[in-house]
This record gives sequence, C-alpha cells and structure tokens, in this order.
Amino acid sequence: MKSPTLHHRALVSSLRKAKLITGGINELGCETNLQHLKLQAYILLCHSALEQYIEDLGLSAAKAARTTYANSGIITKTLVALISSKLIDELPEKSKAKLTEELSSNIEEFSKEAFNRYRAVVSSNNGIVDRDQKKILVPIGVDPATVDLVLMNNMHAFGAKRGDVAHKFKVQRTDTLTAVRTDLTTIVTGIIAYDQAVCDALKSRMR
Repeated sequence: MKSPTLHHRALVSSLRKAKLITGGINELGCETNLQHLKLQAYILLCHSALEQYIEDLGLSAAKAARTTYANSGIITKTLVALISSKLIDELPEKSKAKLTEELSSNIEEFSKEAFNRYRAVVSSNNGIVDRDQKKILVPIGVDPATVDLVLMNNMHAFGAKRGDVAHKFKVQRTDTLTAVRTDLTTIVTGIIAYDQAVCDALKSRMR
C-alpha cells in the first residue's frame, strides 16, 4: 500500500459528493427547518464517509500484511500487531509459554485467526470517536494518539456531533454550515497522517 491510498482518494471523493446536499443552506445559520435537516444529513453523510475510510484502510492493511507473509515470509509490524491484539484478549497466564512456541511455528494459522477476529471487530464498528479509532488502528500497528492527537480529538468531536444528530431527533440545532465545513477541512487535511502511518507499518519489517 502506498499513501495516499485508494481509500483516502475515495474519502475525498465521497466528501465532495456529500457537499451536494448543502445547496441552499445559509452559511452562517440555518433559516428554515429544511436547512436544519439538510445540514444534519450532511453531518451524517460525512461521518459515514470518515467511518468507512478508517474501516476500509484497516482491513486492507490487515489483508496486505497476511499476503506479504504468505508470499515472502516477511513479518511486518502490522502482522505482529494484528496477532498480538488477538493474543492479548485470549492469552491465559499459564499458557503463555506454550502459545508463544505455537505462534513461532504456526504464524500463518495465528494470523488467519487474528484477521478473522479483527474483521469482526471492524464489521461491528459504529463510529469514529477516539475508542473507535483505537479499536481499528491499534490492531494494525498504528496508535492514533501517537500519530496525531489533535486529529484523533477532532474526529472524536465530529463523531460525538454525529451521535447527537443520529440519536436525538431535533429539527433545529445550533450547528452552522460554516462550522461543519471548517471541522471537516481540518480533519481531511490531517487524516493523511493515518494513511501514511498505516502504510509505514506495512513496510516495517520485524527482525
């Protein structure tokens, strides 16, 4: 994988298409119920695009790490993180030595099981708040808080905004189109850092 990834380009394209729904919305404050509803729809659409981006990026990286190992025997940082995330949850204290031995002799089976577990985690994801970002990125070797704490917090704030819109029906809200666009611009400008970090983890070989 190389940054900017196909997933990053798809995100930019999706956000551009989502802007179509903002036609007719006053930039500085919604003036009608329809404008309020269109702005809320815009928030939901953009949130969906951001959520899909981190999920697709994570799954692609996990698949690529397994393919790299299968084709060349190279163990990347991503593969180690993927397997470790599974073992951390399932490893009983008494079995550590035994499982460590099994892991070294059968890494392909461990990586397969780890990938299936990770895919289930991604499939059940429903957001982009900080815990969601960590749930998806840490198992592929990327800590969002270390990569860009500001970006992680900005995505968390936008995810919380979406949660309020999605779970509480209220026609009129205080959000403005200008503020939402500013938030999105900041996120999209910074999110390439996640893209690059994921690609770097795939290139990093464990020795």
